[in-house]
Amino acid sequence: MKTDRGQLIDVFTGSPWEVELVKSLLQAANVQTLVSDKGEMSISVPQESYSTAVKILSSRI
Repeated sequence: MKTDRGQLIDVFTGSPWEVELVKSLLQAANVQTLVSDKGEMSISVPQESYSTAVKILSSRI
């Protein structure tokens, strides 16, 4: 999937409540997110935000 900002990269997969928690952490840091449910819920971020998202998640989770 592509956006106007480039490619999207999955950064987290989990239960609905876990996804909402992680989404709120990323959005608080001004990282755009896209939640998808393809059997499992996952969060994707634009490619240019990937390293920021990973830093946020690795320090919080």
